[in-house]
Amino acid sequence: MKRRQAGLGLIETLLALALAALLLAGASRLFLSAHQAWAQQGAAARLQDDARLVLQRIAEDVRMAGMFGCLQLQGADFGSPDTARAFAEPITIGQGSLTLVGAALPGLSGAPDWTVLTDCHSWAKVQDGQHVSGENLLALPVRRLSYQLRDGSLSLITRSQNASLIDNVKALQVTRVEAEEGERLDIQLTLYDPRYQLEQQHRISVALRNLAAEA
Repeated sequence: MKRRQAGLGLIETLLALALAALLLAGASRLFLSAHQAWAQQGAAARLQDDARLVLQRIAEDVRMAGMFGCLQLQGADFGSPDTARAFAEPITIGQGSLTLVGAALPGLSGAPDWTVLTDCHSWAKVQDGQHVSGENLLALPVRRLSYQLRDGSLSLITRSQNASLIDNVKALQVTRVEAEEGERLDIQLTLYDPRYQLEQQHRISVALRNLAAEA
């Protein structure tokens, strides 16, 4: 009588290897799919964070546009017609750009474009460059800021700097809207990540506070 062979034969071994290969391939595809989904979620979150920070900064500058101190400025208060025109139009909307003139917020390097010197009672004077406050004298720094979309990057441009704020920007749209409660700017930022084919649109509306400066 022949003794039965113990262990696995060639066919059983090949079947086991094939099954293991199928399981490994399925697990690999599942892992790659989960990794890609995780990476896409991370990219989407980064776009959202970038848009939120940039729109908040733009909103702060919009709120300061037209803010030139405690007195209504007159023609004789300006040192040049160019300065008077800049103050008369503190908000300029272009194709993929927004230019603002108003009281300077902290955090920007370099000297301001102008300084409004005033006693807040009877007189005011607009001087070029930076000046300091004195006794019973307010010195309000004023800047011209320009947000411009160039080659997929949104930049903040001032007299002394040109800083890229955010990349992967597809479009910047700014609309000035008149409403019953007053004027506002509607700002839409469209971001696009080519690696993950992600496109997001982010919006913010900002009320215009200092319209008297444009009179």
